[in-house]
Amino acid sequence: MSGLGASAPATEPRVAWLSAETPDRLGGGGHRRQYHQIRALREAGIDVRVATLAGPQDDASLRDLAPVQRFGTLRLRGLLADPSLDHFLADGGFTAAVVAHIESVPHVRRALTRRRIPWLLDFHNVNSRWHRLRGDKPRTSVWRTRERAALRRAAMATACSQEERRTLLDVVPSGRVEVAGHGIDPEEWPDEAVSPDPAPALAFFGAWGHGPNSEGAEWLAERVWPDVAEAAPDARLLLAGPGEPPPVLLAQPRVEHVGRIDDLARFLGGVRIVVVPIVNGIGARVKFGEALASGAAVVSTSTGAEGFDADGAFVRADEPADFTQACIALLSDGQRAGALGQSGRALALDRFDWLTASQPIVRFARGVGD
Repeated sequence: MSGLGASAPATEPRVAWLSAETPDRLGGGGHRRQYHQIRALREAGIDVRVATLAGPQDDASLRDLAPVQRFGTLRLRGLLADPSLDHFLADGGFTAAVVAHIESVPHVRRALTRRRIPWLLDFHNVNSRWHRLRGDKPRTSVWRTRERAALRRAAMATACSQEERRTLLDVVPSGRVEVAGHGIDPEEWPDEAVSPDPAPALAFFGAWGHGPNSEGAEWLAERVWPDVAEAAPDARLLLAGPGEPPPVLLAQPRVEHVGRIDDLARFLGGVRIVVVPIVNGIGARVKFGEALASGAAVVSTSTGAEGFDADGAFVRADEPADFTQACIALLSDGQRAGALGQSGRALALDRFDWLTASQPIVRFARGVGD
């Protein structure tokens, strides 16, 4: 394969993983997605080297997985560039690259173009769809333009769900776009983390600075939790994750913010219900697969469950009244909640592992240059 700079072509696939966000096993959804995708590539026998934007994000778990280069940002003729990234790509003998999420493209496109390395763009979120669903036409147009430009430059793209894939193909009908969904790591969800006697509580987890999470929390506060709290006076609502949940929810009775959780499996395995009340989504939810794997009963909106074929393993409820009644029923019937939780957990552990979810990226890494 030509165009890799001064280095000789690699005899085996070697992939440059490029991101403005640091992959992290203990981070938020997008951080975890990258970490496990890189791990899936390595388990498939592909050499991966990572370059990630310098900053305060923790790269300790990533360095246990792959070599890491941190790069900065310089502005050169209106473009973002960094000589250290260019040297990383020139000296690495890379057969391909993966660019994680579209916001990373301005930081790495110039260097990739110079070194003529084919690259895959993994869309964590299709932002034009988010703004279109919110009725924001100017921002929809801006993001469609960015997505179109990126899709035309990338050799391939992956999206988190079929819905996101269809949006991208509407932007560039001739684009090569496949679905690389979210997964779970079975090692992170051991049997002993599932309590035999879970507390009569609901859990909602995520980064509270993320728009869909905060909107979902407000929806819970205004349309669901007051009625649940009245019908189940012993029940609690536990909010986990970094940042500060909306005050309107924290002001409700028996709502507690427990902050960032080190052992998510044990935390979720200790409650009766995990809720995924996402009403205006973007991308697919890492949290939904993890909720299923926890062994708790899951109540989710259709938007919250996007990207997962899990009908029958959770309660789908899109209307506030239906969501409320599902939570009340499961709180009052521990046996039913336990059976539903076991069903969801079995499905997640059997079908939603990261290696399976990452196969489109693995195929791309193996196929470039064939």
